[in-house]
Order: sequence, then C-alpha cells, then structure tokens
Amino acid sequence: METKKVKRFVYEGLGFPVALVNVSLVKKRGVWTPAIDYNKLQKEVLLALVHKTVALTGDEIHFIRVYFELTLESFGKNFGVTHVAVLNWEKMNNKPAKINPTTELCIRLLILEKLNTSNQIFRETFREFDFAGIAKTSALKSSKPVTLAAIDISKRSHVYA
Repeated sequence: METKKVKRFVYEGLGFPVALVNVSLVKKRGVWTPAIDYNKLQKEVLLALVHKTVALTGDEIHFIRVYFELTLESFGKNFGVTHVAVLNWEKMNNKPAKINPTTELCIRLLILEKLNTSNQIFRETFREFDFAGIAKTSALKSSKPVTLAAIDISKRSHVYA
C-alpha cells in the first residue's frame, strides 16, 4: 500500500472543508485519503468549531446537528427557535449562518456539554467568546476551512505538528 505525508490536505467528507496539516495519506483504490481515525477527527472538528473565532456556517451547523443525531425541531428547541429557523441556518451552506451571537454561544456550549468536556473548558469558552467579533463575521460571504494541526487523529499514536 502506497503512503505519503503532505503538509496540507483539505478533507471535505464532513460537509465542509477541514484542512489537515502534516497528515499521512494512503492510496486506496487509486485515491489518496488521510490515514486517520475518522471518529477522532469528528470530535476534534467539533472542538475546533467551539473555539472558532468567526461565525459558524450553515454547513457546520448541519454537521453539529447530525453528529448529535438531533432533528431540526429538537435542535431548535435547545435554543428557543423553530425548526424553520434551523433549516434557514443550514441553507446558508458555506456562508455564515447569521445566528444571533448569544444563540451561537449556546450552540458552542451545547457541543461542550454533549462531549462531556471539563467544567474548566466550559467556563473558559464562555469567558473568551467574542460576541462583537462573531456578529461582525456573520456578514461575511464565505468561511475559511477549519484547520487542524498538532492533534492526534492518526490511526497510529503520534502527533502531527
């Protein structure tokens, strides 16, 4: 089996681009794919979305909702909005979802709660959330890929830098 290591690989299997830095690739059926643990990747992406410094996109909202196996209605109930509002967020695709910054903070905290993160991380996320910055970026037309570096998402136990 052929393998190689690349400095940057953009993975789009989650419904939006995720840039993987210094990742090993393996050639399967003529296609180069990351040699990673995809379950770990999803959890790391969720944590990256919590700490993202710009507004969440519609595709990212969809990923969060589907990852936690929530319907449009049950997801919306967590934030006091209808399923139609959630659908409208998701329809923004790779553009910022235009969510009220307070609601967006609640979405990010929901991720931490469902991943059972420590109380310290939960409190730090709440304190460090930039309401003004998120509000400004919700007017942007598109979003940059989430970038993951220096995390262990490999099938083996070594860390990418």
